[in-house]
Amino acid sequence: MKRLLLAAPLFLTACLTTNAPLMPILATAEVSNDFDTYRIRRVGLPPFRGNSLSAVESKELQSAFLSEVTRSTPYEVVPLVEADLEMIESGDPHRRGWYSPTTVIQIAGRYSLDAIFFGSVTDERFYPPQLLALNVDLVSAETGLVIWSSTVHLDATDPRVRDGLKAYFWSEEDQEAWRLALLSPERFSRFAAYQVACLL
Repeated sequence: MKRLLLAAPLFLTACLTTNAPLMPILATAEVSNDFDTYRIRRVGLPPFRGNSLSAVESKELQSAFLSEVTRSTPYEVVPLVEADLEMIESGDPHRRGWYSPTTVIQIAGRYSLDAIFFGSVTDERFYPPQLLALNVDLVSAETGLVIWSSTVHLDATDPRVRDGLKAYFWSEEDQEAWRLALLSPERFSRFAAYQVACLL
């Protein structure tokens, strides 16, 4: 995979308002060399996984990522259920380092998918100061191979993360609205999902 590394000095414009803060890019992505040869229109998204992640937290991350990917890409995103993920996890992809092509192709065939996102939480703290680290793989339904992968590690004590939260939740009417994200796991998760999705 060729590596796409976007460092903190690079910035995106948060919005067209001149007073709006700039958006730091805090996620990184790796893209396969043949990514452009895949025809991807319909993508599955199971609930996120993580050792200490509750079912509610998993679904909230799934919902946040679905919303952000839908807004930033042309993909039609299909939320999958826990049972679909159990089929994948039975093959222990994180220990082996790859997903079972047969299982991926079976799930993709069931829902007419071109690819499947697999998200995992590698670190989390859902109380102030919040911390959230995600890894997301995009696996081709055609080959069962990872063709795109992204990671993000957000720590609410990091000034760059706070700058990003200010830009993401910017409001001309209430310029302190972003501070709610420091207390709200749902808002913090949405920001993490945005950081990953904007690299697609």
